[in-house]
Amino acid sequence: MTLHQELVKKALPFIDSYQDDLLVHDKNQIKSFPDRPFLHFTGSTGTNLVTFHFLEDYPAKDELVPYLFGKAGRFHILSQVMAQVECMERCNRMSLILYYDGNRLNEITYQKAKSLAREYSRKMRRNFN
Repeated sequence: MTLHQELVKKALPFIDSYQDDLLVHDKNQIKSFPDRPFLHFTGSTGTNLVTFHFLEDYPAKDELVPYLFGKAGRFHILSQVMAQVECMERCNRMSLILYYDGNRLNEITYQKAKSLAREYSRKMRRNFN
């Protein structure tokens, strides 16, 4: 069973609408960044996948890259990890929270997800400097 298939098996029963979040968008994200750890939030109205990118996935120092509707540097892109995780409480994505550590997919609590995101963000900021 592939990682995406395992994710679908666990998350799909919780989703009433916007199943393409899981079936299309999450699949593409996992395919684009294989082996990257991620947090996965599921609720009745879809999913949100927060990838913990590797250092080489981020723009170089002082480089701006296309991002959403403009351009952004690596610190701004990194800041969105915590912003996304903190938004999940208000976005109906708390039915199932999973963490992929690069090897296994495990169910975790929201507090653990916040802790992992905070730890990842600190580590990446240190690596940026």
